Amino acid sequence: MAGAKPAHCRWFGQMTLPRELFLRDGRLCQRPVRELDACRGERILHQNIPVCGEVNLPGVQGRILDMIVTIRPTGSEGYRWFRIHVAKDGTHDTILRYKPNESTLKIDRTRSGLPHDIVHTRSFLVRPQGGALKLRIILDRFSVEVFVNDGEQAASSVIYTRQEADAITFEADGQAMIDVEKYDLTV
Repeated sequence: MAGAKPAHCRWFGQMTLPRELFLRDGRLCQRPVRELDACRGERILHQNIPVCGEVNLPGVQGRILDMIVTIRPTGSEGYRWFRIHVAKDGTHDTILRYKPNESTLKIDRTRSGLPHDIVHTRSFLVRPQGGALKLRIILDRFSVEVFVNDGEQAASSVIYTRQEADAITFEADGQAMIDVEKYDLTV
């Protein structure tokens, strides 16, 4: 049953969306099928938002959504790490953490509602483009899928956070600038 908490799950991810595979510069890339765009609701757009500490943006919350976040440094100061907290409430969240000096993106579901699961974090190398990293994040009730730089990498994660946990926040250690484009999804 979808969303049921299995007693002994030892996996990290599950694909919930069909994906298109394509080649770009000799690399195999993947993105959600184009048909998903037809499920998008109202567009919420925030551009050139400075982030130092934790920030929440009006209209950016939910558990069934399609969101594009572009993260870039501001001036020479930059930032040590940048986090996006999704499916968040007072006790739970799933964190996407980007460290530009290491060029790593980590998905951390330690506080996502399934404490007995074995694999809580997954990290992989990313290639920022001109100092910027673009993430397309698709949330549904029990999963998060992340597509990096228009499909260069993709990752998915199962989450079991209460459905009421629908806050999304952005956090930087240092100075970062973000653009956020968010759509609720209807099916």
